[in-house]
Amino acid sequence: MILKTITIDHFRGIQHLKLELERTTVLIGENNSGKTSILDCLYLCLGRGATRRAIPFSEYDYHLSSKDSDPTKAPPITVHLVFREEKVDEWPESISQGLSGIVQAATDGMSEVRLSFKCGYDIKAKDYAYEWNFLDLNDKPLNAPTRRFLPELQQFVPVFLLAAIRDAGQQFQARSTFWGSFIRNLQLDETKQAEIEKQIGEINKAVIDSHRPFDEVKTRLSKAAALVPLNSSDSVSVEAVPARAFDMLSKTQVKLACASGAKLPIGQHGAGTQSLAVVFLFEAFLNAKLSEAYDKDSEPLLALEEPESHLHPSAIRALWTTLEGMKGQKLIATHSGDLMSAVPLRSIRRLSKKGGQVCCHSIAPGVLTEEEERTISYTIRSQRGSLLFARCWLLVEGQSEYWFLPEAARHAGIDFEREGITCIEFSQVKGKLAPLAKLANALGIEWHLLADGDMAGNNYVANAKALLAGAPEADRITQLPEPDLEHVLWKHGYAKEYEKNAGHNQRRSMVKAKPTDADYPGEVIEAAIATTSKPELALCLAAAVRATGSLGLPSEFQTALTTCKRLARGAV
Repeated sequence: MILKTITIDHFRGIQHLKLELERTTVLIGENNSGKTSILDCLYLCLGRGATRRAIPFSEYDYHLSSKDSDPTKAPPITVHLVFREEKVDEWPESISQGLSGIVQAATDGMSEVRLSFKCGYDIKAKDYAYEWNFLDLNDKPLNAPTRRFLPELQQFVPVFLLAAIRDAGQQFQARSTFWGSFIRNLQLDETKQAEIEKQIGEINKAVIDSHRPFDEVKTRLSKAAALVPLNSSDSVSVEAVPARAFDMLSKTQVKLACASGAKLPIGQHGAGTQSLAVVFLFEAFLNAKLSEAYDKDSEPLLALEEPESHLHPSAIRALWTTLEGMKGQKLIATHSGDLMSAVPLRSIRRLSKKGGQVCCHSIAPGVLTEEEERTISYTIRSQRGSLLFARCWLLVEGQSEYWFLPEAARHAGIDFEREGITCIEFSQVKGKLAPLAKLANALGIEWHLLADGDMAGNNYVANAKALLAGAPEADRITQLPEPDLEHVLWKHGYAKEYEKNAGHNQRRSMVKAKPTDADYPGEVIEAAIATTSKPELALCLAAAVRATGSLGLPSEFQTALTTCKRLARGAV
């Protein structure tokens, strides 16, 4: 039973957001873009604690639009959930019968369950009012009594939250949700338990009797019987190990071998090992315990926040297989490009803020062809997914621009990393410009094309104009007045840099034209590239641009860079 849609209004930083979910959905976005709020909201509404508390929300969960906002005057929190079949008659009979009072048949034959939550301040009652209702297909409350169905729904779709801060020392304690489930309910018959406890008692006596300092402790503590009612016959005992079997289970420790081979408690390992141990404990809980506590047809909804926390990049990339293999529907929030390099494009939901509003972007069916999707997936893997976290893409044709522009941008006071700008050499992508521009438009990533002034550049400009998606042409396109970057820099006064890098030997063999000939710049540039390489030459020119007393950047590069900066800042 899959949650297909969640709509949230006035919850924390979210004013309004509608999110379409897959069986595995991955949320990405900058800090404070709403990822954690979505996970928390689901857990507050559908977690088991929701039926045990009168109001699951606190006053800090309301959307406060300004510093002077008051939760009592804030609009009510509303959450709308739609569970829906993916094919007709997908839900087993146990769900159809167990939830018969709330299952609705849509016009396309799919079964749906709709549920809403609302919580806000009631001025008349002078208190917060909370209600939830199952809805019909018109989103009106069902007339029949439905209160009993929420626990039933939670039985079929149990929600579990794995937060980003994972302290193994806390998660492997007896009272924790996941580890505690393994050590409760001692599974021993009475005869076996009595035999074990007798053996424990003998071991205990042997240890304590051989350690004489405990005699003084017992003598002094027995004086407590004179002040408080205790059993005077045997008021003090010292246990080297727990005397009862259930006590032993509650103090069970898990140890992992470190590099030296010594086995240490999980809490003594590094943060990455601890984090990973909790993830696998979570998986063990799902595999071993769900069948005991829930219906056989239940399908958990797993809310996982930053499962990559503290892990090495190679471990993160391998983690995706584990996450995919977990039973149930997954909603994952991540900041990891390494993890994103393994995520299917259709699973991505990119959150951004525009004018204070949280927006969700995804790749709708039909936006990319199958070939474009394969191409983009390969590009994302090759760049370790980092490009998905950029605010703006600077799309360039070749190596020279790719190496030159990020370095030269520093001369213009633009730090690509800080501004969230990623330079992408699209000539290395099959399909060139179109797949990248389509992906950027779908995911709400700003983009700007810097095209050469030759025939190929004209074609790229024409393609870009067809992909503007309503954006002004100046926001998307800058075309050079010369055939390429090298000729622009030559004309701007950097000819000596190319002559210097051409080398005397190369110039004698490659440069045939005289300095006054029209072919001279092109031959020197080709000789300079042949003597060095395009990346090396680009970095030399970037250093020349940044040097004291340099001629600076040509205006076309300035335009492209400042446009990217403006677009990136507007995307925050």
